[in-house]
Amino acid sequence: MKAINIFIIFLLLIPNKFLKSEVFNSDEILVQENGRVKPFDTFARNNLLAILSKRSLKSSALPNSYSEKQMSASDWLFEISTKPYQAHNHRIFNIQNPELVRSMGLDWDDKHLFTAEEVLLGLQNKIEYINKIQNLDESQLSSFDELMLRLYRNFVLYQELKYSLSCLLPIIPINNNEIALLMDVENNTKVSYYNIISKIDRLRLPIQNMLDKESNNWDVTEQSLSQILMQMKEINQDKFAQKLKLIPPQEESKDDIWLSPWEIVEKSDIDNNQKRVINSLEKLINAKIKNDRDEELLAMSSYSQSVDPNYRNYFTFFKIQKEVWLNKTKIFIKSTMFYLLAFLLLSISWIVKPKFLKLTALIMLVFGSILHSYGIILRVIIMARPPVSTLYESIIFVNLISVIFALILEFKRRDGVGIFVGSVCGIVLHYVGFGYANDGDTLGMLVAVLNSNFWLATHVTTITTGYGASLFAGLLGHIYLVQAFMYPNDNKYLKTLSKNMLGATLFALFFTLFGTILGGIWADQSWGRFWGWDPKENGALLIVMWQIMLLHMRITGMAKPQGFAFGLILNNIVVVMAWFGVNLLSVGLHSYGFASGIARNLIIFTILELSIGVILYFLVIKNIKSRFT
Repeated sequence: MKAINIFIIFLLLIPNKFLKSEVFNSDEILVQENGRVKPFDTFARNNLLAILSKRSLKSSALPNSYSEKQMSASDWLFEISTKPYQAHNHRIFNIQNPELVRSMGLDWDDKHLFTAEEVLLGLQNKIEYINKIQNLDESQLSSFDELMLRLYRNFVLYQELKYSLSCLLPIIPINNNEIALLMDVENNTKVSYYNIISKIDRLRLPIQNMLDKESNNWDVTEQSLSQILMQMKEINQDKFAQKLKLIPPQEESKDDIWLSPWEIVEKSDIDNNQKRVINSLEKLINAKIKNDRDEELLAMSSYSQSVDPNYRNYFTFFKIQKEVWLNKTKIFIKSTMFYLLAFLLLSISWIVKPKFLKLTALIMLVFGSILHSYGIILRVIIMARPPVSTLYESIIFVNLISVIFALILEFKRRDGVGIFVGSVCGIVLHYVGFGYANDGDTLGMLVAVLNSNFWLATHVTTITTGYGASLFAGLLGHIYLVQAFMYPNDNKYLKTLSKNMLGATLFALFFTLFGTILGGIWADQSWGRFWGWDPKENGALLIVMWQIMLLHMRITGMAKPQGFAFGLILNNIVVVMAWFGVNLLSVGLHSYGFASGIARNLIIFTILELSIGVILYFLVIKNIKSRFT
């Protein structure tokens, strides 16, 4: 009975958006990008991130009429693609280099945000220079060249997005009754380019008759038809805009390549399901233009029925809706807030009301870990793969492992040490993860070498669990040295901390060693050798050897607790170098994990850890010597 009550409470706590809906909304339209089918919302966010370096439009990037508002990425993409021939005053081009701004004849300001029209005028003045540097090898490009090319490519991307739906827009007027009858539409109405192309057979005879005459002999119908064809010729210039892959492949097709609306327009052999999808999208666009919510719901209902049957085994409503919910909820930001609250409350508890505030801090840490865990579980469900496959995923997973170990420690000790370690890990590693999240889609497709759910669930998950346990042990090393310096006579407390360090290191060694062995087995199956002295393999081996050395020295008495703690601080450096540092070498078979732009951060981290470790260690040694003199 108790279990049933808990289950009912859990259901009541689930927001309505958690529950499966039978109809998509426009944020959940399926789009294929980089080999993965994802919601329209995710597609829009990723592309806005590439252009603006943000996933939504803040007030500073919006026209004056939106000055107090924000605009979602999907609303922005719908607006520019359903009104492509209008000037849009969104300041979405983020140019942070003043030299680049001035070279394009633009005015530099503290916001460094520019509209598409401003960027277009600037690029037109630099087109010869752009054509020249496009043909250069990357090694020949200066930093200024790279910035210019990036801006140019972002502008091309913007243009592709802007005109991606122009073939479905009702912008061609039908003002002739005879043509309207042939087209089976009302006279004095507007239709889309696609609508005319789909019924072009009905117009072939009138077009041929028109072409057989001199233009000054055309009747009213033929003049109207000529105007329609001229408008279609102008719209046809947009067919380069094929970025938005909205149309699933044909049912009998063996490939899984989706098509853009412009690609569908160019095809003569589209099946009934593709017709239903594009007709539904056309209705949705009309509803968006008219801002008719009821018509939009009807269009999305039609769309859902046309898409889902063919892709039920691959992309369910549940996964798509959960991904949109995950995008909008920003669950890892919320878990970071809970970790920050836990740290602040713990800090205040050292001044006033220690029991109450410490308990509240623990509750905040637990809530943060629950949100953190739920976010990772949702990602596993959405991608149908284990939780660690990219550098970003390894960061948020290692973060969670560290927090879990910290919670276990806190429930064992109940003195705030676990809360401190968990909150610090949660805040710092989430902050690092946010930097990698800004690189692009965090739910991207796997490279071929990682395309194995079994090995992702064993080797990668195990080794990253070892990373988390190692960092947790390293933080305990910091705490031990601080406590040994501040309270050198509290032998009982220091003894328990020493045991905790030893236990955490044993846990870390088990997972890193076991994960390294599993990696060798995977390498033997994938590459035909168990060990190849690859930089990533060497990094994992270094962690194992360092931890074995520390444990050996501690157990044999060669290293005292303070020396062991100092060794664990150095272990943090070894772990981070194995995790991130070897990626800077840009060699080896683990190319899927390479990162750029982290050398400075690694140097800062190493210097800080070395400085803190050396200073604390010698202060503790000085305290010990002073007690015996």
